[in-house]
Amino acid sequence: MDYVTSLKTCSEEVRAAIKRLEEIVVRFERRKYSCGNALYFYVLSTVNSPLLKEFLDAAKTEEFWLDEYEGFDDLFYDPYLLWYLSKLGLKSNEYFKEALEEFIKKSQTREGKIPPGGLSDTSHSLSLRVLVSVEPGTEATDLAVRYFLDNLDEFKNPYSCDFDYSHLEALAIGVLALCELDYLKFKETVEDLCMFLKSKYGQEGEGYWGEIDYLSDGTTSLPIRETSLAIEALSRVFGQNDECVIKAVEAIKRDQKEDGSWGFVEDTAYACIALISAGEGPKVSLEDFEWNEMLTRQKLERSKTKFVQTSPNLGVTEIKEKLHKMLNNANERIWVCSRFITEFWTDIMNLKREKPNFDVKIITLPKAEAHNKYKGAGKKFVEPAFDALQRLLGKDFITEPLLHARLYIVDNEVLVSSADITSEQLEKEFNAGIWTRDEETVEDAIKFFENIWNESKDGTQSTEVKRT
Repeated sequence: MDYVTSLKTCSEEVRAAIKRLEEIVVRFERRKYSCGNALYFYVLSTVNSPLLKEFLDAAKTEEFWLDEYEGFDDLFYDPYLLWYLSKLGLKSNEYFKEALEEFIKKSQTREGKIPPGGLSDTSHSLSLRVLVSVEPGTEATDLAVRYFLDNLDEFKNPYSCDFDYSHLEALAIGVLALCELDYLKFKETVEDLCMFLKSKYGQEGEGYWGEIDYLSDGTTSLPIRETSLAIEALSRVFGQNDECVIKAVEAIKRDQKEDGSWGFVEDTAYACIALISAGEGPKVSLEDFEWNEMLTRQKLERSKTKFVQTSPNLGVTEIKEKLHKMLNNANERIWVCSRFITEFWTDIMNLKREKPNFDVKIITLPKAEAHNKYKGAGKKFVEPAFDALQRLLGKDFITEPLLHARLYIVDNEVLVSSADITSEQLEKEFNAGIWTRDEETVEDAIKFFENIWNESKDGTQSTEVKRT
């Protein structure tokens, strides 16, 4: 959705706040954007503000990340900026990676705790959410999650933090981190934590979380950051119509100034995040929503993992049928790991002859190993396929004596099964396998295949050629 359309679909309060935030950024920050501005630009990115391009261009320079003393000043005092930077697509930047290592991963204890750093007293939860965003499957993230779950009583304790109400921020950010990692897995825990946020220990009667700040000019300031984080967490878990969310949103709206801000620029940014989380940000049309929902369902259906089997007593030959269908639909690539090949080899050869640029690679056992398995009459089925494929494919046909995997990669599909490509194993034995189009699984299967290929191609091929 473009910038103008995005703004039009926002509530009046959000539109005014976005405009004010843009004015502040242009007036005070435009001369030298830095990673310290990440919070503001994360908010502006929700409406595709034209200023975002300037910020991302600035992120390509060293000055964006480092201060005049060549240090990570902004990120030292607030490592949570890394979360906003990751959401802005900067997690592959070398300085981002260096700061992640320095301020979060290096400080992690064996138990998984990430101790306070800089000015943050909710360091562990903040760092946990960063790790979930950047490295969801790593040991560091797993340890951080485990520490958070094992010490929930401490995080709930208001006296465990140096600053008042920091424990509420820690819990809200922890909820968001667990939801973003695996909501269904942690559903019971996040619901329990959100109920704690809704209890008498959390939300005040006026609808906010935290303590009102009385300013020197006689005015007051709501605890916007704490309230914003609580709104985010509760909206994520209980929905935007939750009574506590509605009450908190009303409190935030009442505190908005005539110029569209909430006084301080950070409060303005956090208030925007709260309102957007509660459904007052950019909205898509029903038609667009239904279309995107349909595409999502189709994508999930296409990538859904399926179990396939060969059960001769039931007359089931799903592995053979799936492999046959994969080969028939092949467009660019056929990579095969199979110890023995007596089926489909002529189909593969015909495809290669019709399309010489077709990426066909085969890894199989050396012929001597095949002889040991298929003695006598069995040789007449194994040898023709072996010799013909080797002659046609040349360097794209290699042997590996340690091969035990049965792996078939065709374009963006993967079949892993216990069956070699032989009529015996595809029709007459009990075998099982898994087929998928899941992108990560396909990528991992390709890496596995390439590892065997690179390990085997120099030695076994030349040996096999000499042998034949």
